[in-house]
Amino acid sequence: MRRNVLLGLIISSGLSVLAAGAGCSGGGSDPTGGGGEGGQGGAGGASQSSSSSSSVAQSGSGGSTADSNISCDTAAELFLDDPGLQDTLDPIDADEDFYKFKGAKGQAILISTDAKPPQDEFDNTYPDLVLTLYKKQGGQWVQIAENDDPYPRSSNDSALYTILPASDDDEYCMRVTECNVWVGGAPGCAPSADITTYDYAVGAGILDASLESIAAETEPNDAAEQATAVEYSKNPQSGNYYLSLQWGGYSSATDVDIWKFNVPADAVTVMGDRPVCNFDFYAGGTAGSGSTATSGVIAYVTTAADPTKKIAQVDVTAAATPSQIAVPCELGTDYLFFMTRKTGSTAGENDFYFVNHGGTGSNPLEAGPNDAIDMPEALKATPNGTTTSYFVDGDLDAAPTDIDYYSVDVPAGSATISVACGGQRSGSGLRGLKVSVLGANDMPITGGIGTESETKDLFLQDVNIPAGVTSLKVKIEASSQDAEVASTFYRCGMHVAPPANP
Repeated sequence: MRRNVLLGLIISSGLSVLAAGAGCSGGGSDPTGGGGEGGQGGAGGASQSSSSSSSVAQSGSGGSTADSNISCDTAAELFLDDPGLQDTLDPIDADEDFYKFKGAKGQAILISTDAKPPQDEFDNTYPDLVLTLYKKQGGQWVQIAENDDPYPRSSNDSALYTILPASDDDEYCMRVTECNVWVGGAPGCAPSADITTYDYAVGAGILDASLESIAAETEPNDAAEQATAVEYSKNPQSGNYYLSLQWGGYSSATDVDIWKFNVPADAVTVMGDRPVCNFDFYAGGTAGSGSTATSGVIAYVTTAADPTKKIAQVDVTAAATPSQIAVPCELGTDYLFFMTRKTGSTAGENDFYFVNHGGTGSNPLEAGPNDAIDMPEALKATPNGTTTSYFVDGDLDAAPTDIDYYSVDVPAGSATISVACGGQRSGSGLRGLKVSVLGANDMPITGGIGTESETKDLFLQDVNIPAGVTSLKVKIEASSQDAEVASTFYRCGMHVAPPANP
């Protein structure tokens, strides 16, 4: 499950990114095993984006498949780019439905489901679906990819983007099941007893790079003058820009893909704060997109004017969850985005990547002066239900000597503070970003120190605030600056909350 640590008030400039609902983690089962008995189909129809040329639609009252599709060997047949199928998971806490389709190596596809109602994409009375994809290898079904929730997480309806590897007879199989069945009774899912509607729809289609706001790399693109252009387009109904979707593959361990991007000047309402260029990477591996490029994937950004000067860089695959790039940028300016492999990487069977891109506004910028512990900058409170949140974007221009101090009020009845910050894991050149929450006598409170690394997010969760404290100071520093990455930014969210069980 994608981490949800509230770094700041980032609002998508394109497709809406909603608050997280109940999710799940873990899972897996035997694709040749049996499932439960089926029931009657119901209404369905997936919410559409601009990503795929296919749709998932109703196939008629009563469903289109009998529940004999209890394994890959007995799977119902599905056709790419057809309207899709409608079915039912019944009993909801045991049933698994399987579908097979024909595809070809190298096809970029989207497999999507729809069970949640459009008025509430996290409604716990509808199934929380999970998709698992298999290929035929040596006469056996082998898992190659999986998706619990879409990315960005706008629903509990699963959506799996992948590029197909070679498979015996070009035959593939996918399983649809509910979160509780997927985790096998482990915690992490909304209770299956709450589910009252068991219907869903499922479909798959080939991604069409000619559609607006999506693009596949076009080779050759390993030199700046050959860069593939990122596409931008507006949702005609909302007037906002869609998130752009890009994908590409590595023909070898030394292949380099270069993209040219220029976030339109009307894509972000900055309101006095700086714009941010975002790149969010899809996790690979058999529990993600299926990409075999699961280590040593390096992404970085430069200006088009100077392709040798990196302003942001991450190792996408350094940790269990992908890093992101969220770098301050100028709207209407040409930049280059590089997808590369670390020196010494070996080529896999099916090395590829998917990435979303868009522009946003930043958190409120540090106003300063805030370099002295006795003169911290007071952050503005943002009410968030019973929680009071504080957000900031800042820069440490001369790490490790530059240190920023902030103060946050502690409303009456508050008991804990959580802090989430991004630096290196968001592409910044800062290394060893460190946060210290200071209480009485400007000393760190117990549990109030956190440090970021290439493989670890900086996240302090529910740190107890000492009794009687009405204000806290937050100290932000870094151990060094990467000589090859010019940016010095950090981004933080701080959340003061009442007791969990008052």
